[in-house]
Amino acid sequence: MKGEQKMNLNLNFIKRNSMQVYNILSHYTRCTFAQLEQLCNMASTDLCLALAQLMRENKIEQYADRQAVYYRPLLLPVKGKA
Repeated sequence: MKGEQKMNLNLNFIKRNSMQVYNILSHYTRCTFAQLEQLCNMASTDLCLALAQLMRENKIEQYADRQAVYYRPLLLPVKGKA
């Protein structure tokens, strides 16, 4: 029971961090991991888990060009419009 409760707390923590990251990322076209670290003021492990959660939820994507790896929000279709 204690392990399950701790896991739920950790998941809630990750989801809370992921909402913060998404809110910040939604104001930018794209950001690198280092930029997000500064903007979010999170430890790299917490940021990494938040980004993984957002990718799992299909809210952001990760892509690379010749210079760096970037994260950007995915544009979701508006309900009622295709």
